[in-house]
Amino acid sequence: MAKLGKLTKLKSAIKRWPSLTKLTRSSNAIAAAESEDKSIPKDLHAVYVGKSRRRYLVGSEIICHPLLQELIDRSSGGGDNDSGEVVVSCEVVLFEHLLWMLENEGADHLGSMEELVEFYTC
Repeated sequence: MAKLGKLTKLKSAIKRWPSLTKLTRSSNAIAAAESEDKSIPKDLHAVYVGKSRRRYLVGSEIICHPLLQELIDRSSGGGDNDSGEVVVSCEVVLFEHLLWMLENEGADHLGSMEELVEFYTC
């Protein structure tokens, strides 16, 4: 129960952290510009995040990570997405934090997969 309280506090702090969206991105993940250009470079995958369905272009190393795969599975409700889009039901600021952790290999040291998935799932 103490872990759940700590995760809730961390989640709340991350949401209020204004500089999180200014994190430096590697070539593995970038937020797509708000343009009409829907073309996707060959080595990237489009991921739509949150209620706003913000589009991110994510590299294969990130999209294949077990934590992100579990989030995608939970977001689809176990069913296939008819449109073929990859959707993650997660708040945008938390998704950006997840990307940062995956890019910096921080997710491997935070705890069990189940705890991390619960933390990032909306």
